[in-house]
Amino acid sequence: MRWNSAAALRRAAAAVGAASRAAAWAAAAAFVVIGLIVAWEVFMRYVFGAPTRWVEETARVLQIYGVFLGCAWLVGQRAHIRIQVVANALPPGGRRWADRFALAVAGAAAAAGAWYAVALLRFAAETGQYTDSTLELPMWALHAPVAAGLGLAAAQAGASLAESFAAPDEAGG
Repeated sequence: MRWNSAAALRRAAAAVGAASRAAAWAAAAAFVVIGLIVAWEVFMRYVFGAPTRWVEETARVLQIYGVFLGCAWLVGQRAHIRIQVVANALPPGGRRWADRFALAVAGAAAAAGAWYAVALLRFAAETGQYTDSTLELPMWALHAPVAAGLGLAAAQAGASLAESFAAPDEAGG
C-alpha cells in the first residue's frame, strides 16, 4: 500500500477540525452555564436576600474553560483577533501569504503557551496546589483548559496552514 500524504493530511485536518468543533461546543455550554448561574445569583441575592458563595468563583472558572476551549475553533474560522490593514492592501496572493504568516505566528504562540501551561499543570499536580478560595479547586484543573485549548489551537493553526497549501482557494486564505 502506497502512502498518500494528501489523504493523510485531509484526515488529520478533519480530526483537528472535529476536535475544535467539540471544544467550541463545550465552550458554548460553559458560557450558557455562566449565564444561568449568574441569573441564579441575582435571583437569590435580590429576591431572597441570600447570596450564594460559589457562583462568582464558578463563573470565573467556567470562563477560563470557555475562553481556552473555544480558541481553536476561532483560529480555524479565522475569527481570532488580527489586524487587516496590511492584508487588505495586498493582492490576493499576498493576502494568502499574510494569512499563512498570521496562522504560523498564532500557532507558534499557542504552542509555546500550551508548553508552559503543561509545565504549570504538572507542577501544580506534583505539589498538590489548591486554590485559596471557597471551592478549593486543585490548581491543575485551572491549568488543564489552558494547556488543552492552546494545544488544540496550535494544531488547528497547523492544520489550517497545511490546508492553505493543499487547497489555497478553499482554505479561507
